[in-house]
Parts: sequence; C-alpha cells; structure tokens
Amino acid sequence: MKTEDKDSKWKLCNTYFSMLNASNKNSINLEELCSKSKVSYDEATKIIPKNSFNNSIFFLKILIAKLDNEALEEFKTDIFEDTISTTYDKILEGLILRFEKLLEYRPALKIISEGSDRKAEIFFKLLRQNYYFMFNLLGLVENKQNCGLKIIKSIALNIVFVKGIDVFLKDKNNNLDSTLRYLDKHLKDIEDIGLFTGIITK
Repeated sequence: MKTEDKDSKWKLCNTYFSMLNASNKNSINLEELCSKSKVSYDEATKIIPKNSFNNSIFFLKILIAKLDNEALEEFKTDIFEDTISTTYDKILEGLILRFEKLLEYRPALKIISEGSDRKAEIFFKLLRQNYYFMFNLLGLVENKQNCGLKIIKSIALNIVFVKGIDVFLKDKNNNLDSTLRYLDKHLKDIEDIGLFTGIITK
C-alpha cells in the first residue's frame, strides 16, 4: 500500500475513534468523518470496504495494529539493557504498556463493545492480532525460547489479556489502577497454581 494510502487510512481511523470518544453513539456519518479527517469522500470509499463502514471492526483492526507496533517498539527500548527485571516483571510491563496505549481510546472502545454479543465478536475478530502481540512480546522477553512453547505461552497470555480487557472496559475511572491490579493478580495466580509451566518465572 502506498504511503499516502496508509496516511489516509490512519487519518480516517484516528478521526473515527476521536469522534466516538466525543459522542455517545456507535454510528458515524461518512461525510462528517471525511470532513473532519480531511480525506476526500472518493478516497475514503476506496479505502473502506463496502458494507464495512458501520462495522467498527474495520477501524478497530487498524487501531490495534498501530498501537501494538508502538507498544512493542517502546517495550523493546525499555528492556534493551534491563538485566535486573524478572521475566514476570517484563511481561507485566509489556501488558501494562499495551493498556496504556488503549487508554486514550477507552470511551470509544466502550461504545463499540456494548453488549455481550459485541464483545464476543470483537474478541474473535482480534484473536489473531492479540496472539501476535503476545508472541512478539515473548520474543523480546525470551528471545531464545522454543517456538512451540512460545506459542503455548502466547495463547495463555492472550487469555490473561482478554480477562483484563473486560476489567478495563468496565472501569469508570480515568486511569488503569483496577486493570493493573487485576493483571498482576491474575499473572500471579497462573504462576502460583502451576498452570502453563514456564510462562512466568520468578
């Protein structure tokens, strides 16, 4: 995809979520989106697949992919020379960083995930992207890890993240305190009861 197309795609996506953040509705008018994003209507209709505009999953995938790349790059820098933190600490830091990236968009995420059916749809649509994030996170934390074991760990950490996102979406405060407490507790629970051996090390 051309750089110009990528830029326009992100402008539409970012504007879409900004509009959701400022509103209380799940439907955004395409003409208004184009006007606020400074992307022409004709260009927008070429970028957005037919019948996808009212499906927020299209924009959610774009958002998550960008935020995940940013989170992983920051995480890579943070742990580059870190020889003190444990594997547990690093994994927790990586998960926290991902939630910090999502915090700005929480009002919009709450709107598009209203109802158990919507949450289930979002979960299945983003399952692969969630898995890739966890796999790449583990690659940075344990770069010599066996690939098969890393896959198992990635799936397990994805489960932790999904449980954490539910707390994240229900939180009415403008911070991550309850989400972070939940993540910390749940990771420790996995460690303490001996599930998924090797996922977290002391």
